[in-house]
Amino acid sequence: MADKWYVVHCNTGSEDTVKRYIITQMKMDKCEELISDILVPTETIEEQLKGGRKKTSEKKFFPGYLLVKTELNEESWHFLRNIPKVIGFVGGKVKDGKLIVESVPTVDESEINKMRNKIEEGTLKPTPKVIFDKGESVKVIEGPFENFTGMVEEVKMEKGKIQVLVEIFGRATPIDLDFNQVEKI
Repeated sequence: MADKWYVVHCNTGSEDTVKRYIITQMKMDKCEELISDILVPTETIEEQLKGGRKKTSEKKFFPGYLLVKTELNEESWHFLRNIPKVIGFVGGKVKDGKLIVESVPTVDESEINKMRNKIEEGTLKPTPKVIFDKGESVKVIEGPFENFTGMVEEVKMEKGKIQVLVEIFGRATPIDLDFNQVEKI
């Protein structure tokens, strides 16, 4: 049976700690082959602070969960269950103190690859913490149109840009701005 991806439930906020515990325990028990990969999906969030400063932070996609690639059997189940802060496998049923392996849902490798791509994209271009809606009033806080106010005309999430209608010389003029160049009024 080949290694498959499973979702492990742990204490919220302890995902990275649990990953370290698993790696450390595998080394101590000399069973590094037991779990072939561990993934804690995160994305980088960028927040606009007063004075134009930016703050970036990491946000978990699934707080309280991590993904492990293993051949699920009694040994791997007991190993993970005995890691501090681990609650158990998502969806697993236990009968007579033994895990029913077939009851634990797997995560398809293609889904894992999508998550890895999203993680990579997130580190290249941080996701803004503030989301804008069409028709919303905003103030430009950076760039040549600083201190202008306008209305959001279009939101381009994938590019991290918005189109804002601002009044220039008495005419509504559309300008494209990055999310971090504007703030909600």
